[in-house]
Amino acid sequence: MRRFFSSAAIAALLVGCSPPAPREAEAPESAPQVQACNELAPSLSRLVRIEDELAVASATSDLRGGILSPGTYDLTRAVRIGQATGWQGERAVTLEVSEGASGVVTFNWAGKAPGGEVDTWTAEFTDVAQQGQLTYTCGRIGQVLAGFATSANTLQLRLPDGANGSLQLDFTRRG
Repeated sequence: MRRFFSSAAIAALLVGCSPPAPREAEAPESAPQVQACNELAPSLSRLVRIEDELAVASATSDLRGGILSPGTYDLTRAVRIGQATGWQGERAVTLEVSEGASGVVTFNWAGKAPGGEVDTWTAEFTDVAQQGQLTYTCGRIGQVLAGFATSANTLQLRLPDGANGSLQLDFTRRG
């Protein structure tokens, strides 16, 4: 009988030390999904470093509007005006301008900093007396006034950024 109790005690000890029975694997929490508003992919070979307004005296000049040419544009220069809170460091940006059959002009934006995720948005662009207005339809909410100027293969946009600033963005149309 003593042998039985010893065997039972050893068996209980072994069961207590054995690893727990496997459980169903818990699904890892998924990372929040970033909504892709368009299929544009900015090229990190076209990085632009944002400049401060002091470095560019003409940054606050009036933008006189113009006729927008559909196409794909790459950011070539970015200037912080006032107390803009926009990006730091470098960023590549691609902007696609298109016009639908009904005459609605659409801007598709994709920006990316080295090591960062692609930031996309889509907006309808309306030209009202040489002052543009963007009405966001994806990626951002609301409407903003946007100064703009066009010539040959360039497009300048001045977009509000933060409470007391804006970004002047110069784009060149792809070949």
